[in-house]
Amino acid sequence: MYQTYAFNMGTVYSYSIFRTEVESIYNLSTLESGLPYMFSLLFYALAMMMTGKFLNEKYLRSTMILGTMMIIFGFVISSIASHFLLLILGYGILIGTGVGMVYGIPIYIIQRSHIEKKGLYTGIVLLGFGLSPLITAPIGRVLLVNVGLDQTFLIFAAIFLLTQLPLGAFYKFHFDEKEQREPLVLDKLLKHKFYMLYGLFMITTAIGLMMIGLSYQAGASYYAFDDKIVTLSLSIFAICNGFARPLFGYLIDRLGLIKPSLISLSLIGLAAIMGILNQGQSFFLYILTYGLFWFNLGAWLSIMPSMIKAYYGSNYYARVYGMIFTAYGLGAIISTLISGSIIDALGDTLYLYISILGLLGFGYIFIYKLKSYEPLEDKALNVSKIKV
Repeated sequence: MYQTYAFNMGTVYSYSIFRTEVESIYNLSTLESGLPYMFSLLFYALAMMMTGKFLNEKYLRSTMILGTMMIIFGFVISSIASHFLLLILGYGILIGTGVGMVYGIPIYIIQRSHIEKKGLYTGIVLLGFGLSPLITAPIGRVLLVNVGLDQTFLIFAAIFLLTQLPLGAFYKFHFDEKEQREPLVLDKLLKHKFYMLYGLFMITTAIGLMMIGLSYQAGASYYAFDDKIVTLSLSIFAICNGFARPLFGYLIDRLGLIKPSLISLSLIGLAAIMGILNQGQSFFLYILTYGLFWFNLGAWLSIMPSMIKAYYGSNYYARVYGMIFTAYGLGAIISTLISGSIIDALGDTLYLYISILGLLGFGYIFIYKLKSYEPLEDKALNVSKIKV
């Protein structure tokens, strides 16, 4: 059930197939065409933060239904948008908010449960979110060619209405014990950890979201590969993104937090170097480069919940994760500004890969800082009057 929900919500990652059409219809630059994607991810993160503050057994079903309705209305408004600002409202604000409201629920339930290997199970549940473009990207591309952008959005609204809304309405939630809502009050050490985790998540998601948002454009427009083959390649990228989530959940259960994190940062660096060397000369290297970018965004969406659970414990997990997930929204803003500005000003993807290597340097610094901290697991937190 949760994978079906996640599978539907991952449609937001398919925006790159709509982007060229959006630029043509509304006569936009690369930076401007990235705004619906940016706002969608920003409000996705903000909604995660807001729902994380009050998410509990009592409100799970109503949150799922309300979030789904916002996604449906977002697609409907996008389908009738006569102005670019309406597209931002529909695809950006409404869909992003709806996805954010629903996304945190399966993760919350896993972290509240008493099962072992929570990292692996979190990754398995999120597998559906990462695999979504495997189906939605080809479907979206076929619909674009045959019925146009407006009808494509309307059909996606119908899909959510018929598949996701009934799941939220009829599913029952139950926990054996009630959650205690204690005030979130942390000492200086835990506050410092918060800033390290926040910066790390902002950098890794900014890189991943930037390259996901440009995947189709880079292959079809900048590198001049066949658009049908590039569309199919998005399905390969989706498999990479989805597979990384349970894989890194498993690695965290076996190796701890730091080693898998360093592996992921190194793979991102490898992808950036291949992008610099390739520049569209080899389709195989294009697949490998962007596959690694998608793979490692999936990795960090699995790593970060486990880090928060380890450093803050299950009682504070939902609220801390909600606050740290706003870094995902900031990452969306940073990624859109960097990619749009570089492409519009220089017309070359080379400088995107160079900027990624620069961001990775800060990522390694944050990992080095976190390495000196001992995870709390579920021990009692040392509290004081200093709040996050």
